[in-house]
Amino acid sequence: HLLDTGGRKSIFVAGAEAHEQAHPLEGDEEAKAFFDAVCEAMYLMISSDGKIEDSERTVIKGAIRELTANSMRSAAIEQLVSEMDARLKAEGQEKRLDAVCAVLVERVEAAEAGFVLAAAVAFADDEIADAENDILNTLAEKLHISTERAEALLDELEADGAAS
Repeated sequence: HLLDTGGRKSIFVAGAEAHEQAHPLEGDEEAKAFFDAVCEAMYLMISSDGKIEDSERTVIKGAIRELTANSMRSAAIEQLVSEMDARLKAEGQEKRLDAVCAVLVERVEAAEAGFVLAAAVAFADDEIADAENDILNTLAEKLHISTERAEALLDELEADGAAS
């Protein structure tokens, strides 16, 4: 499903407007921080093996489109991904994971949403690489999600995937 959603082109917008689209949660700084952290958790997952495949880019675009009810255009999503990539390159994976988790751990539902969406991105190609598994374990630990709860969330995700 995320591959389908991410593969669609949004309506073409030319010029400066394409890059100046307001953040979908502009004005609600707390919601914006949680949204950005969830997106970055997904990004850290797809970049965990050191390369981002086209299919992974498509999946993260689809996830962001789903989270914003299709209100975020492709150019804005690409800009967001570029910003996350720049932070990752400048600070490294561990510091970015710490920063993301510091935001998400404030609320249980945000922590679990970030964990589940990162896992959904990892599951998109029907296999979990070792690096992706390491990120999932780190997320669970830093977000204070117990092993039992993490397994339950992953089981729910797997069941949802099998149903669709």
